[in-house]
Amino acid sequence: MIRKYILISGLVQGVGFRPFVYKIAMENDLKGFIKNSSIGVIIDVEGGEASIDSFIRELKENGPELLNIEKMIIEDKVVQSYKTFEIRESLKSSEGLTFISPDLGICRACYEDIKDKKNKRYRYPFTNCTNCGPRYSIIKILPYDRKCTTMSFFKMCKSCNEEYKNVLDRRFHAQPNCCPECGPKLELVDKFGDKVNTEDPIREAIKFIKEGKILSIKGIGGFHLVCDGKNEEVIKHLREKKHRPRKPFAIMLKDIETVKKYCIVSIEEEKLLTSNKSPIVLLERREDILPSNIAPNNKTLGIILPYTPLHYLLFDDDLEVLIMTSANLNSMPIIYENKQAIDNLFDIVDYCLIHDRYIYTAVDDSVTRVILGEERVIRLARGYAPTYLKGENFKESLSFGPCLKNNFCFCKDENIILSQYIGDLDNLETLNRYDKAMGNLLSIYNINPKLIVYDNHPSIFSNLYVDRFKGKMVGVYHHHAHIVSVLFENRIKDKVIGIVYDGSGYGEDGTIWGGEFLITNCREFKRVGHLNKVKMPGGDKAAIEPIRMAISYLYMLYKEDDSCISNTNILSLFNRSQAISKKEQLYIDMIKKDVNCPYTSSMGRLFDAVSYMLGFNKKSTFEGEAAIYLENISDVRINTSYDFDIQLINEKYIINTDKIIKGIIQDLKLQVAKHIISMKFHNTVIEFTVTLCSKLSQVYGIKKVALSGGVFQNKILLEGIYNILKKKNFEVYINKQIPCNDGGISLGQLVIANERELN
Repeated sequence: MIRKYILISGLVQGVGFRPFVYKIAMENDLKGFIKNSSIGVIIDVEGGEASIDSFIRELKENGPELLNIEKMIIEDKVVQSYKTFEIRESLKSSEGLTFISPDLGICRACYEDIKDKKNKRYRYPFTNCTNCGPRYSIIKILPYDRKCTTMSFFKMCKSCNEEYKNVLDRRFHAQPNCCPECGPKLELVDKFGDKVNTEDPIREAIKFIKEGKILSIKGIGGFHLVCDGKNEEVIKHLREKKHRPRKPFAIMLKDIETVKKYCIVSIEEEKLLTSNKSPIVLLERREDILPSNIAPNNKTLGIILPYTPLHYLLFDDDLEVLIMTSANLNSMPIIYENKQAIDNLFDIVDYCLIHDRYIYTAVDDSVTRVILGEERVIRLARGYAPTYLKGENFKESLSFGPCLKNNFCFCKDENIILSQYIGDLDNLETLNRYDKAMGNLLSIYNINPKLIVYDNHPSIFSNLYVDRFKGKMVGVYHHHAHIVSVLFENRIKDKVIGIVYDGSGYGEDGTIWGGEFLITNCREFKRVGHLNKVKMPGGDKAAIEPIRMAISYLYMLYKEDDSCISNTNILSLFNRSQAISKKEQLYIDMIKKDVNCPYTSSMGRLFDAVSYMLGFNKKSTFEGEAAIYLENISDVRINTSYDFDIQLINEKYIINTDKIIKGIIQDLKLQVAKHIISMKFHNTVIEFTVTLCSKLSQVYGIKKVALSGGVFQNKILLEGIYNILKKKNFEVYINKQIPCNDGGISLGQLVIANERELN
């Protein structure tokens, strides 16, 4: 007989690992124990050498679906002659690190339970087991035991406790285990918070939805605003009340068959929709069968399937489409507390479906899209976060992330942990949410960072937190962090040609970058090319009003002869009949006199300018709206493009857009269809990107290319550039599980700071 002491770290708690270990220990006739600790899972086993070898092999090769073993330390110990194998009470330790599981979508077995009239959990909306249910959103501290979660308020009944202790039951050591007798309860209240008198809150909620009412419904990580997805009038009212005129709403469909009725679904997309991560997946819509105001002027729909028992129970034979959008006021973070929902959603909803299981950490729905046959995460949140990566020899460190689409990142014991999506740090409410989320994770993992990493922008909101910490301060540039997020995800150490297309980011020269070509690795970068610089009249306001950038590009094109811009013949090309307005003349004057007109080389702002020229003559109501408009009107069958120039100026390659703008104006004069012009513009961006990439490859002898930045969420652009570069024998790397938008910045920041320390 021998004895082995095994310490396993990684994503090993909250995934059904202890029950799995118990079963294989019993199968191999081993004695000892297993217990959770805040440094991982501890296993102490005795038995025959062959049996223990088989046991360890099973640990490494099999296990629950979400199990991720990062490290396994095995030590020989003196035999203790244990009598049984048991699951012991968890141990708390101040050293080491274990991973928190993301929240998981309902499994098939629990779905069958809530449909079975003979089952005690029939129609119970909080049904879960070791394979599904809340995790990250309810954890207060480690280790992952019921007493350390918000389920500590609910004492298990005798029946549930027997399941919890039965090794043969799938609810064996399921920490959120509960039933109608002992678990959380639903309650339907009106907009004033007064209880609705009903025996079945769910059926009453369905009745209200069918009547055209708007409800707020509490889920795993926060509240959703919910209404009938086939009722165009109520969707209109929701848009008016939420002050969200055009941004697409996500919709929850009854089942995968319903999804296929309304959308084109690939095998990969179906796998994503039905996975236990349960993200919103952007799908190509079939026809305008559903109300157009779900996603106005958009070829795609954001689709999600039910991922909690409550969601499944909201559908019936007559209700198969629900608007399911985050319950938040415009630009504010998602609401997750009952009182907060009643107080803040008073003017939007008619009723609230609430429950008494407290959400400790708010988590939005994740958003993904399949491009080039693989999943690309757009918003990393429920089901995906926290995300864990390995950082060899990295110091204990913390990066604050960007201002927009913020998340943060930290490292402990060489384990990198990327937080969930927080939001845009442009209001006090989101800053407070950021503060709480960071405080929770830093406390759980006892982080004392030696490196503090921040964006070099002098006025970014997240940098307000720098003074709280005493570690070494490291500043990082936005676009370098973008490319390094790709390099680290793909484990690339070599120098690459990094191409970053996004809306904005502070550059080395103090201007706003966003159309950049860098020679870079994980430590340093050199800017070797970019879009020509133009002025942004009004600064950040130019990102909201595309006409500002259109005027700026026209002003540059006509060599500061503003009479050409004011010419009614030019303006009439852009769906205009009237002469230039006083406000628009003001923009011209601002450019001429250089008043509040920072320079930018942003690809996002070029897209804004072109979108205005092609009919988007209004304010953007959400980030990227103008660019999405261009993508949606493009006819992918068109293969022509516009002329462009690439000039070498002061050792940098500058993409001159004058010929592109001239070509667009000429096509408008010839009354060429806008869907053709838009696609010609896309083709032109693809062509000048590949052309400059080829030049840089010749000059620097580099055949590896990394693409990042929010503009690469554009499927036409990403697929076009990627495929042509591959045909030219480039190695092309892109973001996959890490967002290409600003959701990848904090990871890039953390990696850059640590790589500099290592070298």
